[in-house]
Amino acid sequence: MASTNTNANEERVTLRCGKYLVKCTLTYLGSRIYVAFPFNRTMIAEIKSMQGAKWHGFDTPPRKIWSITICRRNAFRLAFMQGEKVYTNYDADIPPYISERTLYDHQLEMAAFSLARRKCILAGEAGTGKSLVAIEVMEYIKKHEGLNNSEAWYVGPNNGVRAVSRELIKWNSTVKPLMMTYNALTTKIQHWQKEAVVPKVVILDESSKLKNATAQRSQAAMHLIENMATDSYVILMTGTPSPKAPTDWWSQSEIACPGFLKEGHVSVLKKRLSIIEERESASGGMYPHIVTWLDDETKCAVCGELQAHPNHDEDATIFGGDDSKIHNYHPSVNEVHLLYKRLKGLVDIRLKADCLDLPEKVYRVVKVMPTQEVLRAAKLIKAKAPRAITALTLLRELSDGFQYTEEVVGETTCTECGGSGELLEDIPERDLLAAQDFSASNSTKTEIPCYCCDGKGVVPLYKRATDSYVSPKDDVFIDFLDEYNDVGRFIVWGGFTGTIDRLVGMAHQQGWHTLRYDKLVEGQAPDGSIVSVDDLLDAMDNSHPRYKELQETFPRVCFVGNPDAGGMALTLHSSPIALYYSNSFNGESRIQSEDRGHRIGMNKEKGFMIVDLIHLKSDLLVLENLKKKKKLQNMTLDVLDDAFTCSDTDIERYEKGL
Repeated sequence: MASTNTNANEERVTLRCGKYLVKCTLTYLGSRIYVAFPFNRTMIAEIKSMQGAKWHGFDTPPRKIWSITICRRNAFRLAFMQGEKVYTNYDADIPPYISERTLYDHQLEMAAFSLARRKCILAGEAGTGKSLVAIEVMEYIKKHEGLNNSEAWYVGPNNGVRAVSRELIKWNSTVKPLMMTYNALTTKIQHWQKEAVVPKVVILDESSKLKNATAQRSQAAMHLIENMATDSYVILMTGTPSPKAPTDWWSQSEIACPGFLKEGHVSVLKKRLSIIEERESASGGMYPHIVTWLDDETKCAVCGELQAHPNHDEDATIFGGDDSKIHNYHPSVNEVHLLYKRLKGLVDIRLKADCLDLPEKVYRVVKVMPTQEVLRAAKLIKAKAPRAITALTLLRELSDGFQYTEEVVGETTCTECGGSGELLEDIPERDLLAAQDFSASNSTKTEIPCYCCDGKGVVPLYKRATDSYVSPKDDVFIDFLDEYNDVGRFIVWGGFTGTIDRLVGMAHQQGWHTLRYDKLVEGQAPDGSIVSVDDLLDAMDNSHPRYKELQETFPRVCFVGNPDAGGMALTLHSSPIALYYSNSFNGESRIQSEDRGHRIGMNKEKGFMIVDLIHLKSDLLVLENLKKKKKLQNMTLDVLDDAFTCSDTDIERYEKGL
């Protein structure tokens, strides 16, 4: 739409709001844009969705006066409302891309998508080769646009940054980007200075960690993007192309291209995509509960149920139905599908099944029988645990052959009283007149013995220890190591530090080198001596140029990791098996950890098998909740009891995999 400049900081424009054309005056003052327009409800709703929107009343002649922040999101939305073709780049066809490297077709397409869009999200399942695509893109930009190392930033989780640093060496990258974790990025942005070097290319790996828009790392990423040039490259990479909630895309799209989605807040998008009802919380307040996502047009737009549901049957009350819920059926709109259509130009989704000729994962469940002593201990834990989640944690420890304990190893200064042994307490108003020193002082506090240390000034210092015992899981693990002795590569996952400790010890006893990945990242020889972590990681990657050499140096390597710590950005495809000695609670970590070995470069003839060990039925409960991605923290003791009364045949459902 045409605009007319009236002075240096004011312009008159016509903005399109739905079916309306609204004449407005935009005044640029400081860090804000003041928007004056005649009353129009659609326009008001549009302005409210913009960042930093504030109402300032009316001017003369009567017009609404609002102001918004000068930022990239608002500039995008205003340009769109003025008729500028801001989506042209995202609707254009992708030109073919040719690489000097040998890449898979889908990797060439991902590289072409990134270079053409400049600001985008690569949503490829783990194992589709996103890291190599990122390296290829940076190499192209350096060759054709003169990219300096200081202008390229690679941000990701700690283990991801470490793994990609190795990939840069493996693929002989001439670009040496500034590598940093999300915590480091947050710190860097907190101390940001205007004269700081602004990157030209930013790769945000495992961007699912940015789905919470209010998190510090998400805010840091948004601040960084706001300060980058409009022709810069912003590439987000996520291994979760199908997130649990479609609203998980909002924050990521807002970082990649602020304003691409019209909704100015994730809560607005949530209202569009779902049916929400107010429910009472345990504390007595109200909270918005998502009844269902609008992902099927046959769902009722009022209640989210299908047409055949009793909610739409007037005769349902005869049989005891709730009359307040009876209403006419209204078909809905598949809003989730529409969202994915809107995101198509911004997000490139790649599933392994569609772009890689990999053999299917083979799932297997091995059940081991608990002893009577273990079953008695399990019943005692269930009886004494105050909460279901506490009982489940203790049962998981018991299943893995250990229990955490606390040992007193000394004393330390009490943090409540600072070592004085006394605290200041407010005197109740009714007791002020009775206070002995009240007439001599205006103080309303009195000293009392510290409730934490009982007036001693010191408290016991505890150290966590473990009590271990022989678990029937151990024999299964040792038998598998023996079975894969000739292969010489093995992956085992455990849900606790205590579990990892035990697995490392057993692997050493069987003569295997270990590569540990949990809170501690460490490589060890069977005798316990330290070995290079990088060498062992390369030894688990059969596509690495040094693999044959490392195979002779390390004939048997067992990767021992916690899915939450080592489930991302690692390449472990020299092993044809992953054994889950126990699981963590995180469903995303489980999916990611499975794909450490099932990825490009794996031995297709050997395939890839995933084995779950079931000892106590609490193991089965965790596995079932991982499959359904439920929150175990919301579990009740009744649910835990049900897990111990279920039939053994329930395990058969997992033979077909998660």
